[in-house]
Amino acid sequence: MIATVVVVLSGALATAYLWLVRQRQAETAAGIDALAGMRWREFSRLVIEALHARGFVAESVEQTLEHGPQAEIRLMREGRTWLLACKQAGARSRLGAASVRELADAVRFNGAAGGILATPARIDAEARKAGGEMELYDGTALWALVSQMLPSSLREDLTASARKRSIREIVITWLGAIVLGVAVGFLPAVMQGAPDTAQVTAPPLAQRPSAAPGTPAAQANEPALIAAAPADPNREQFERGEVIHAISALPWVERVLWSTSSTLFIQQREDVQELHVQEVCAVLNRYESLRASRLQLQPPAESQRTVRFLQCSSY
Repeated sequence: MIATVVVVLSGALATAYLWLVRQRQAETAAGIDALAGMRWREFSRLVIEALHARGFVAESVEQTLEHGPQAEIRLMREGRTWLLACKQAGARSRLGAASVRELADAVRFNGAAGGILATPARIDAEARKAGGEMELYDGTALWALVSQMLPSSLREDLTASARKRSIREIVITWLGAIVLGVAVGFLPAVMQGAPDTAQVTAPPLAQRPSAAPGTPAAQANEPALIAAAPADPNREQFERGEVIHAISALPWVERVLWSTSSTLFIQQREDVQELHVQEVCAVLNRYESLRASRLQLQPPAESQRTVRFLQCSSY
């Protein structure tokens, strides 16, 4: 009875944490990685659209974006000017105080009502102190601001990827709970010992007979047998690296990365035709676990085309 309670209680608590907390954290982390993989113009447009819902209006989006990543974007709200700085960086990098002070100086110089800084990078404590009353968005705060502005297909993909990871972790957790419950169930017998411990000795491990199927000893061994031969955890990571290496060698590809576990982001040097896309599919089709991945084709900066989402094979 005690062993059953241990299994159910530990498994249920771990499941609740993984499904309600860890899944949301994994989805947020994957979303921030996707934002970090965007071009500065796309990232800035997302932030501007998100701020529009809060009453901010950009004076001239296209003309402002032409000035490049170092320029502040002028916003208006209730007749007052605000300055927006979009700092594109890696999700695991840190943004120092220099960038925040630069925006603060621009706010004072232009007599603006305030400043807003948005970045996928982490803003450290010193930079936050330098920001004073400015609004700073990074990490979960940035994701909460812009997540609803992403294409629904990308958001669904991020959610599905996080859910798949949570299910895998829950299965592993329940196996561990079963092992723990079996150990708790046999603990009293081990503590009590045999009636005559002075005369009874256990045979060496190699000489012990195998327990019959269905006996408690066989049931105690079953979880250990399951956990003894797990799938190679590095295999999928190795295959993802091979895909990036092979596609990076294509002459029309400028940059390639996995924005999520099932979305391959490809930055193009030039506009491509269907024949070029088949080159990517030929690489993905070599790997059973990756052939159904989604392709996000990002056109070059001077192109008039929009972002395309394709899929070489279906599940």
